[in-house]
Amino acid sequence: MKISNAITALTLTATLANAGGYSTYADRNSFNADAGALSIETFESESLGDLALPTILDSGLGVALPSGNVSSYIDAGDPNGNGFENTTFNGRNYLAFGRNIIVPGAPDMPQTGSYSAEFTFANAISAFGFDLSGAEFAPSANGFNVTTFENGQIVDDFFYPSNQFFSIEFYGIITANAFDTIRINIPVIGNTGIADYVAFDDVTWGVPTPSALSMLALGGLISTRRKR
Repeated sequence: MKISNAITALTLTATLANAGGYSTYADRNSFNADAGALSIETFESESLGDLALPTILDSGLGVALPSGNVSSYIDAGDPNGNGFENTTFNGRNYLAFGRNIIVPGAPDMPQTGSYSAEFTFANAISAFGFDLSGAEFAPSANGFNVTTFENGQIVDDFFYPSNQFFSIEFYGIITANAFDTIRINIPVIGNTGIADYVAFDDVTWGVPTPSALSMLALGGLISTRRKR
């Protein structure tokens, strides 16, 4: 699935490139091959239970909820049938957003509204990836927006087309524009106003290999020349 037709000849294997100086990925193996050695948060060392956000996890990964009002917690298994799944080999934990609120003597109350899951880093990075489960992007939003920041200023804003529905999908990005914060904006489910409960696992980040950045820079240059 190609996000942009701006670059064709220089698109890396299994990547989706555009003229803005970044490539997005739908395959972790290809992302890892292009990005090189990265840090990873598997959530396996975190205790199960609610998270008071913002917080910094054992790996140094910061997690925040800058907009919206949903529960955030470390969980294992899928007791509520939200489609959450661990993706770490021999692991069990993941980071979840959203849960039904128990109302004694009445049906559970779903949380509502869109929200943003934010990840922060001690130093600027250029590569970021994550496994996502439980999302219900089809048939309403057909994807989600991602915004990157550096020192509080917006660096890039782009849209991931996706028809994910209760599956596990990988999303990754390698960019020429470094950032220290990335915000994944989760839309509501259809026209219901109900929050889309999602789970993140194997969140990966760092600085990509020089060869990957060179391909991005060259691809952007060729795309610009084609537009003239």
